[in-house]
Amino acid sequence: MYKWIVIGGGIHGSTVASHLLHHGAVTHEEMAIIDPYDGPIENWKRLTNKIGMKHLRSPSVHHLHPDPYHLKKFARTQQYSAGFKGRYQRPLLHMFNHHCEQWFNEVNLQRSWKKGEVESLNKKDGAWHVHLNTGECFQSKNIVLAIGVTNKPHWPGWIMELKTSDPSGIYHIFEEPTLLAKGKTAIIGGGMTAAHTAIQLAKQGDEVITLIKRHPFRLHDFDSDPGWLGPKYLAGYENIDCNKERRSQIQKARYKGSLTRDLHVEVKALIRRGKLNVITDEVSCVNRRERSLLLQMKGGSEVKVSSIVLATGVDKGIPGEEWLSKTIRKHELYCAPCGFPVVDDTLKWDEGLYVTGALAELRVGPASRNIAGARKASERIMQSVSLERIVERR
Repeated sequence: MYKWIVIGGGIHGSTVASHLLHHGAVTHEEMAIIDPYDGPIENWKRLTNKIGMKHLRSPSVHHLHPDPYHLKKFARTQQYSAGFKGRYQRPLLHMFNHHCEQWFNEVNLQRSWKKGEVESLNKKDGAWHVHLNTGECFQSKNIVLAIGVTNKPHWPGWIMELKTSDPSGIYHIFEEPTLLAKGKTAIIGGGMTAAHTAIQLAKQGDEVITLIKRHPFRLHDFDSDPGWLGPKYLAGYENIDCNKERRSQIQKARYKGSLTRDLHVEVKALIRRGKLNVITDEVSCVNRRERSLLLQMKGGSEVKVSSIVLATGVDKGIPGEEWLSKTIRKHELYCAPCGFPVVDDTLKWDEGLYVTGALAELRVGPASRNIAGARKASERIMQSVSLERIVERR
């Protein structure tokens, strides 16, 4: 039986698992990291590479190593002369990934890796039983749910009929392993992912790319105010006992569908060069006309393209819902009205069951899904580990 199983090997799962190893809370033989991919943060690398991201949105102190200044030190020792950009010192993506790889190698994270997808999670005789699609079953004293959200892409209602009947030329950025769109392409979305994708396609080909968004560009340096990472806003948030109010605060705090000013500058430059066309309107329907796709806008105009790429975010609901909902019902796990876990300060949901990422946001706050949230969650879980060690010594 394992001491710890971490379900999910993305940014959040890899942060928690590497910190558990680094602090000596577990050995490689006592821990398993279960993920559908071959190695740590592989889905992160695939997605960021696909959209052509060059720099992270987060600042230099947000990374996976426990030392907040370690990435700065790494940049100096590895001689990254242009490793950070702008006022907030946004890390170069390549350098960030290189830093992650070195950190994972230092703690030998791959040694605890188990490739597979979870199909069920149940508790029996004091241990958690994890069943995989490979037919394997593992038992553990502790579980960390570090499930990502990108496996639940949001498909707008206006495209569902065509997606079902004739999906050729229609893609969601979170689904395809590579960016398959060719020719005249419409990108649907107004946030960072949509902007990155539009820039990438506009620079790659000769055709004019069309970016369709429902609202004017919302310019914000981060996807929530940095005050949510410290006592400025969290002090009041932590005093809120009502989970409905906490959810409301999270929704208000997030700058949904926003992008940074430097990315906006790139978009405007491509518009001036005639490489990118930006439309602020909403799609009402789409039809196939011969070899083209015809988008009918609510404002009355039509857009004719050969491909559509959706950068419309993810569906609402808890990550891993297809199997986690059964665990919730069977073990009567406490959830808020929004369906998300209600956990304690150490992110414990039930005895031996911890959460991070989106599942921890009612406790951690609006930044829970981000890299900063991964660090905060790891710190909270390590608090629980420290308390257990004190009890064991007694």
